[in-house]
Amino acid sequence: MTFKNDKERGEFLDNYANEKNGWYLWKEDKDIGRMMWRRDLPGCSLVVEEQQITYRWPEENVDWGVLHWYVVEDWNKPFADSLASRSQALKKLKEYRGRSI
Repeated sequence: MTFKNDKERGEFLDNYANEKNGWYLWKEDKDIGRMMWRRDLPGCSLVVEEQQITYRWPEENVDWGVLHWYVVEDWNKPFADSLASRSQALKKLKEYRGRSI
């Protein structure tokens, strides 16, 4: 998979729950409604943490929202040190320009 521009990179990030893109459900905690999706790349991993959101007005609805992004370059460091923004994850993908991931 190669990306031609930021739009394609953004679509790849936004479709993290799509296993066809190589993302997979890495961790899930049903007690607190949290899921973490992971995509391993050469030299790093991208991780998206989702939080379940329940709306109770006017009727009960459940939705999911992105809580955190992580760009993990060294698994020997504390995981929280890899906290990033979506923009930083997009910038990381630019480093793979012209290479298939």
